[in-house]
Amino acid sequence: MKVLLPALLTAGFLFSAQSLAKIDEPDVEADCEKIADYAALGNAAYQKGDYVKAADHFRDQVAWSEFCQHPQSALATAYNNSALAYLRQGQLRKARAWLALAAEDKKSQYNLSRMQDSLAALAKPTSPVGEYWQYAGFGSWNTVEVKAKGDRYEIHYDGLYMGAMALYYGPNIGEFTAVAAIKDQQAVYHQSDDSDYGGTCDVEMVFSDENVALKTHGDCGFGHNVRADGEFVRVAP
Repeated sequence: MKVLLPALLTAGFLFSAQSLAKIDEPDVEADCEKIADYAALGNAAYQKGDYVKAADHFRDQVAWSEFCQHPQSALATAYNNSALAYLRQGQLRKARAWLALAAEDKKSQYNLSRMQDSLAALAKPTSPVGEYWQYAGFGSWNTVEVKAKGDRYEIHYDGLYMGAMALYYGPNIGEFTAVAAIKDQQAVYHQSDDSDYGGTCDVEMVFSDENVALKTHGDCGFGHNVRADGEFVRVAP
């Protein structure tokens, strides 16, 4: 499969921390001034062919660009940089997930158009086995991972809530693992009230070729504002 590789986007941007000054102006301002450095480090790694390291630096560019409330055009550049680093690794679906964060941006549309033939050539999934992403903010993703386990599946959910100061204090987190059958493209995680993690809850999961939709009923005892809900897009295989 031949993958068309668009040119990398780089940019450095000015920072204004007025809305965050009341929190910790010296630290916030200094950290926000590092965004151009993250972009430059990512670009340097990208040019050397170290696309894993480039993706790490571009993720930092994304996270701090969002935190520091850069304009949408700057965020789109950071998302596209992350997408191109994954594209160079041959991870087309992950690249597409990053581009979808700024789907209306012309850079995203151009890069996605260059990927369309390669995406169309990917083998159609034959089972729910794979990895699924849902954007949590600040460069981080909620994930669902599905592995075959005999005639059933091991389903692992990792969820995050990226609060306003998550880049300093970390996110709220929640997770579950279920070994279950997936029948008619549906599965359920059930947690009883004697669980170590919280009260009774059920997480319904509905799979399709390219995504899984989660819906939680009850309180699973995750971190504050963490909830297994919404659509997750397939990013692997």
